[in-house]
Amino acid sequence: MTIPDQTDIYGKTLSVKSEREVTLKEPFVKGFIYPLKPAPGNGIFSKASGLNLIKTMLKSFIRTNRGERFMLPDYGADLQKYLMEPLDQTTFTLIKDEIESSVRKYLQPLKIGKLQVFETKSGAILVKLFVGLKDSEAVNFNVEVRV
Repeated sequence: MTIPDQTDIYGKTLSVKSEREVTLKEPFVKGFIYPLKPAPGNGIFSKASGLNLIKTMLKSFIRTNRGERFMLPDYGADLQKYLMEPLDQTTFTLIKDEIESSVRKYLQPLKIGKLQVFETKSGAILVKLFVGLKDSEAVNFNVEVRV
């Protein structure tokens, strides 16, 4: 059996812009909300999907210290080591580097657009992230985490 050299295309071919619009949809992922809490109504745990789930997972990841996750000793942003450090520009830069390298290692589908670290009036650390998905330019969101 011979393989034809030509391929017949029937109908219209999509432009690059049209193909891109078709693929840029909100990601549909299902899972548990972190931290785990009882579901309102029937069910044991609350569930989430899409961007809500991704936001809660990112918040949980930043609050996780290394060694807390079973079988993944390097998982988490490990911000506990900055607990007794002076809250100055050097510490904020170290926190930013820690978060960026950890996210790059364990949360590959996410890309951090902007990352800011502040000290609140109560002395806590506030991390603000502008995050997007690497596969999609249309899905961007903000996340705030108090540590």
